[in-house]
Amino acid sequence: MKQYVFIFYTDHPKGSMWEETIHANGMMEAFLKAKKLLAAYEKEKQASVRVQYKGVRYHSIDIA
Repeated sequence: MKQYVFIFYTDHPKGSMWEETIHANGMMEAFLKAKKLLAAYEKEKQASVRVQYKGVRYHSIDIA
């Protein structure tokens, strides 16, 4: 499973910016999860929230 990193930010003068890591098997699954997060954040913050794709981390699983 990969970790897709997205940056969420608001545009108003005292804007905020934060990163979210989404665990997904593929890019399409990650984008659908990011879209759901975007809608939740816009409802929570009562402001326009923008999202930008940052990159992917390949997460290896250690078996001990």
